[in-house]
Amino acid sequence: MHRFRAIAVVLAFTGMAKADPPASDLDPLQGYWKPLQVEFEGKPQMGAEQMKQVTVVIENAEYHLYYVDRSQTPPMPLKLALMNLTVDGSTSPKSIAFEFATGPLKGQKRHGIFEVAGNQLKMCYGPTEKPKPATFAAPANSGYFFEVWGKQPTPMK
Repeated sequence: MHRFRAIAVVLAFTGMAKADPPASDLDPLQGYWKPLQVEFEGKPQMGAEQMKQVTVVIENAEYHLYYVDRSQTPPMPLKLALMNLTVDGSTSPKSIAFEFATGPLKGQKRHGIFEVAGNQLKMCYGPTEKPKPATFAAPANSGYFFEVWGKQPTPMK
């Protein structure tokens, strides 16, 4: 995302920029997100203190999941997952797909639905072997996650 801004500034300065790029269905997902609710099959997966230690950063089509280990001095951020994202805004609700890009889950895929309303992102997803969720719910034995994330200010670099 930062490379794109730098290129856009150079193009604008040299008079080569014609117009802003078209909006993407990924645009509202960009940035830093903190979990507000995380459930798997209807059961909470994190307590309030754990949620404070988790951050998702979505940059372009990459989903970075971080956990800050506060037992270390100074606190140590750990990358738990990197996934590639694709979205389809033509469906209702909009569709999202994840593919793990690294680690022991590399190549595994998840699919689901998402909605951005104000500063909140709602997602419901599960493994691609199961039907894509149709509603924002993760009933018992469904294999689905239901998550609500709150948008955070971008930290200064």
